[in-house]
Amino acid sequence: MRRRTQQPRNQQGEAMSNYQSNQIKLINTSLIDPHPDNPRKNIGDVTDLAASIKTNGLLTPLSVVPNGERYRVIAGHRRLAACKQAGTGAVPCFVLDLDPLQQLEAMVTENCQREQLTVLEEADAIQGMLDLGATTASVAHRLGRSGDYVRDRAKAASIDDEVRRTRDDFSQLTIGQLVAIARYDGQPDRQKKLAQAAGTSNFDYILRNIERDDRERQWIESLTALLVEPDSGINLIPDPAYSNPEWRYAGCMFPSTGTPEEIIEKIREQNPAAVSIHMEQVYLWARRDKTADAEKEARRAAEQAERDARRHALEEYAAASADKRMAWLHANLHGIKRAQLIETTARLGLLQIIDPDPQGYTLALSTWNDAACGGEQFTTISGIEPERALAELRYHLDEPDWAVWAVQILAARIEWFVDPTDWTTVNDTSRRIPGYYQILQDLGYTPTDDETSHLSQLIAAISEADSDENEEDEENNQ
Repeated sequence: MRRRTQQPRNQQGEAMSNYQSNQIKLINTSLIDPHPDNPRKNIGDVTDLAASIKTNGLLTPLSVVPNGERYRVIAGHRRLAACKQAGTGAVPCFVLDLDPLQQLEAMVTENCQREQLTVLEEADAIQGMLDLGATTASVAHRLGRSGDYVRDRAKAASIDDEVRRTRDDFSQLTIGQLVAIARYDGQPDRQKKLAQAAGTSNFDYILRNIERDDRERQWIESLTALLVEPDSGINLIPDPAYSNPEWRYAGCMFPSTGTPEEIIEKIREQNPAAVSIHMEQVYLWARRDKTADAEKEARRAAEQAERDARRHALEEYAAASADKRMAWLHANLHGIKRAQLIETTARLGLLQIIDPDPQGYTLALSTWNDAACGGEQFTTISGIEPERALAELRYHLDEPDWAVWAVQILAARIEWFVDPTDWTTVNDTSRRIPGYYQILQDLGYTPTDDETSHLSQLIAAISEADSDENEEDEENNQ
């Protein structure tokens, strides 16, 4: 008759398993091996435990199963390693008679009770039990867990080694992260991307994007299946280019527009000549009316020609008026009285100083060159060769006739800033044009009718802009 022996118990005093042992005996540690299916992959440092065993001996027996003429540990892998490190010979062991599934169940139970397994180690062990024929319910009962607990870990165990190698601390991921990664089995690129982001603020963002992409893909697949049905009544065509001579783009529908069934109804309501699939969108197409398109293109061409003509006329006017102003300054400045020139210098200077851009009218003379700051305009007004202009200017500014030279430089700076568009657009430069003309007229300059007309239009535009700004300020202050 087989003798019933005491059940092996863990250090918390709970039964390690419900299986009976055949015998308890002293076995030399040289004959005992770690179990190859031990869920706990890393037993850690056993130096302190080895020192304790060397002093006090092994207080808790190991649990082992026969393996030919040797034995394998079921419970006590750390104690076995510590005994071998301490040089212990024979140790007391409970010898259990367990089949492979029972062995794995016992190891999982013992490690879970001690909370020694990572989530991934536990997942692999649970999957091992299922592979050996255990049911989800039996594993859940054995571990004292729910069926969902077991199923989640079985999902996590499905993650293959290629993905696990994505990061060194993969085994430390949470069960939620592992289940999310496992959901994309067969899609290693997605799994690796999620694994790399796990534990960071990007994980949820990447997961949401993947889920959105899947929803959109499923949406377009379902919609496509409805569109290709023989009785759909919708003309599905290959996606044409926007410039296709036969089709004209008439709109599109996105996943957010509705369910595939709702989209079909909306397409029928709009009754387009055709639809096409473009990525995760449905494009609607109408047949082109070539006559209407030609008329529209002709209108566009006429409008563009009119804009080009207005721009060309404005450029011609701006160039002609600038030439006229500078020619008048060149011909008349030296004949104007010194006192009036001094007053004009002050007025031109004030007109430029109030420019809000400090790099605008107030750049130092040393920055003058052929391309900036009115050098070309100064040469036109003064009549001096460009290479001599700067030296002549500096010389005359120290002479009694400095005022005429000051007027030339200040006028040149304004002329340099005036652009053709400044005559039709309200900006810092255009706001100075009327003041500049007033100063020139006080010197004796007479604007042409064309200049007077452009000035009147510009002043009206400035007044309108100022009025709009005042109304906006009043509304903001109310």
